[in-house]
Amino acid sequence: MTLIPSVKARTLHPAILVVAAGLGVISSFISTVASIEGIASAGKAAALVGADNELGYPSSAFSMVLFAIILAVAVAELAGAVITPGWWTALAPVAALGVAFEIWAAYLAFSWFLVVQGLLMAIVLVVAVLRRSRDVADSALGSFLVVTAIVGFFSAFRLTVDKVGTYVDPSIAPSCNFSVLVECGTNLKSWQGSLFGFPNPLLGIGGWIAVLMVGIMLLAGLRFRRWFWIAFNVGVAGALALVIWLIFQSIFVLGTLCPWCMTTWFVTIPVFWVVTFHNLKSGNIPLPDAGRRFFAAGYGWIPLITLVCYLVVAVAAQLQLDVINRL
Repeated sequence: MTLIPSVKARTLHPAILVVAAGLGVISSFISTVASIEGIASAGKAAALVGADNELGYPSSAFSMVLFAIILAVAVAELAGAVITPGWWTALAPVAALGVAFEIWAAYLAFSWFLVVQGLLMAIVLVVAVLRRSRDVADSALGSFLVVTAIVGFFSAFRLTVDKVGTYVDPSIAPSCNFSVLVECGTNLKSWQGSLFGFPNPLLGIGGWIAVLMVGIMLLAGLRFRRWFWIAFNVGVAGALALVIWLIFQSIFVLGTLCPWCMTTWFVTIPVFWVVTFHNLKSGNIPLPDAGRRFFAAGYGWIPLITLVCYLVVAVAAQLQLDVINRL
């Protein structure tokens, strides 16, 4: 059943979003321009701080992109476009990402611009939640994919920034270098870090965006054919295979634990199990009825299965690297 918003909601909610997102675009634009002008005027003493330093560019530019997306949707609805509740469900994680990003940026380097942007994004989140569809199948799966994709994408992005940094100035250690044991530099400079002739994180950037879009489309109520689910499963299985190989190389060959790499491992493992069990229990991967019931019952055991996988990696790292005594 598709929920049809009331006339009042169709006019009031998008109007609120237009105001909030419009102010967000203006605020983030001013903040971005101010950051760039400050860097330019500082000359040789220029330095990025807070989230700007973490991302490698003014963080408000990212906020501006999110606000612009929301503004476009709100203006479209005011102009007569029919935006179904499912799409508002999909917009909710975008707004949630924006709120989390503003909190993170303000934590690293406080700014009233960030506070204003966080409040405006919170308004967007509230409206999106109020407008969301309450009858979307696979919403839990969609939400899970969105969250893990955001974490995975950010990890891949940070690794890419650090990799580019080593090209620009090889004498500067990556930001994720904390000790001889916990560091990314060795992994990024090794041939294993560019397995296919280019930095591995580029695969993550593309792959996690794909996972994010699948999650958003599920939240929007879209349905996929069996061949798509099988292809998607093959993709996440390939990602897991690469991660297992990288885990082995990192622990037993390179002898390091890369923080952003481990974050990628952390989200790839459960994504594989969730997608695989979903396909097995739903019949996307053909099985007898007994097999489907078995995996349907086992779906709730995925957190435990994932925890066991984490423990296997942790035990291997401890036995090989003596992590506890070297931290």
